Amino acid sequence: MCIIVDTNCLSSVFEKTSKNHSEFAPVLDWILSGKGKLVYGGSKYIEELGKVSKFLKIIRQLKKVGKAIVVDRTKVDKEQERIEKEITNTDFDDPHLPAIVIVSKCKIICSSDTRSIKFVTLPQLYPKGIDVPKYYTCKKNVNLLCDKYIHDCYKPLKKCSKKEREVLTKFVP
Repeated sequence: MCIIVDTNCLSSVFEKTSKNHSEFAPVLDWILSGKGKLVYGGSKYIEELGKVSKFLKIIRQLKKVGKAIVVDRTKVDKEQERIEKEITNTDFDDPHLPAIVIVSKCKIICSSDTRSIKFVTLPQLYPKGIDVPKYYTCKKNVNLLCDKYIHDCYKPLKKCSKKEREVLTKFVP
């Protein structure tokens, strides 16, 4: 399963001491011990990632072992621009999320911002052949963490080796 982790919940996923970690721990487990991969990209996401730089080390390590995928920044930015023209509601501040979905074909977004769901899940945003994403917002959505939600372009899937998991775990505060 490939998953976009919104920057608003990076600490909930990647920081074991976070107050919400128990709700998002299955995402971390799926990435470290399962077949999950983190997907991210685009100027806005990279800018937001810079504001929570303490997670850059773990993301770099995930990328190193093939568990993080960076999608084309230019393509994401172009889709984001199109989406911003289509939805002008000031309550919608995450146009980069559907843009990442479109470019990556990722089917799951992990976020603690439920306000954006009604915008991000608008079917008209997505071209034919791109699924409207599902949202992981808490442990009750653990059923989304399965192979069914992985686009064929990310297959075959692999789990981290024990050694890779041990190295990655060192970067999780």
